[in-house]
Amino acid sequence: MPSRSPRPCRVASCPGKTTTAHGYCPGHEHLSVGWNQRRQGKSGRGGRPWRRKRERVLRRDSGLCQPCWRAGMVTPATEVDHVVNVADGGSDADDNLEAICGSCHKAKTQEEARRARADSP
Repeated sequence: MPSRSPRPCRVASCPGKTTTAHGYCPGHEHLSVGWNQRRQGKSGRGGRPWRRKRERVLRRDSGLCQPCWRAGMVTPATEVDHVVNVADGGSDADDNLEAICGSCHKAKTQEEARRARADSP
């Protein structure tokens, strides 16, 4: 069977060529790993254990957004979030998780990203 003919790398403006099925040159092969592929050795959220923990935290917080509650508002929670990010030393323990609404979660995530960008050299 003949080998594949070389094609341009999938990365824009990369001069490299490839004959691989994923379409990346050897310098960009690391980009072929998709988001939906499970990474070895990394404990991820998802699956039954996370769903059970999420339900337990939502029940504990009465299904209410805790940041809104602290501000004197009553808003239904739709998500569970880390009080202290795992990247900042937090854990997946129940006492580091809280129920949060979508708008508070978005605002908190944007603030954390802004802080991370400001801290990076």
